[in-house]
Amino acid sequence: MSVIFAAVKCFVFAFNFFSLLLGICIVCLNIFGLEFAVPNTDEHTYCIVGIILGSFVCMATLFGCYGVICESLGVNVIYSFFMLMLLCTQLLQMQTYKHQKFFINALDLLEDAWDDVDVDPNGMQSVEINYHCCGLYNANDYKYRRMETPASCYRYQNATLESNLFSRGCVEALETSYHKTMERENIFNWSLLICECAVFLYSCILSILLFKRTQPSDHTPEDGHVPAQPVQRINHCNSRTHLLSN
Repeated sequence: MSVIFAAVKCFVFAFNFFSLLLGICIVCLNIFGLEFAVPNTDEHTYCIVGIILGSFVCMATLFGCYGVICESLGVNVIYSFFMLMLLCTQLLQMQTYKHQKFFINALDLLEDAWDDVDVDPNGMQSVEINYHCCGLYNANDYKYRRMETPASCYRYQNATLESNLFSRGCVEALETSYHKTMERENIFNWSLLICECAVFLYSCILSILLFKRTQPSDHTPEDGHVPAQPVQRINHCNSRTHLLSN
């Protein structure tokens, strides 16, 4: 039993450590995505929810490591329940927010910025600087609209060298960026989900083992046979002395 108990403790501690690392990575990714997300959009909300969930995962794993070290039944039961709640919340987040919808919203904003480039070029220039692109489909789009190519279409905003001109359009750059972001998010989210499932499973097993350790042990054999009690030895010397005195 002691070997099984030690093995379960090691598994819980190891999966807690992996969950902590993945939680930190998810927080960093969502902070990075928050810089490019447009406020009051689903993408902006998704990044905020991801930061909150990642922070809760980090705090929960530290709490779980404490429960493993101190071998407290109450702490492990609370941790198992809390990890189950995080697991359900993350599944709900993954089902509610879709990256395809984020891309469609960003594409609509890009088209609006391109339509208003004659009046307000700041929106389009901000996209070109962030995604290293030029125009809607390529750098020739400005020529079709009889406009000069802005400095935002050049690397380091240096328009003196033609080699610094970004050749790809912002639609292609936006699609590539969202595709890579979706792959990274899926890898980290599913990895964290698997680790959370493993942590929840092994923490439940650890709680059961801790509960059994707190119960009083019963040494009565299973077949109901009670071992014979040793017979009390009679002191014959005292008996003879008592008879002689009479």
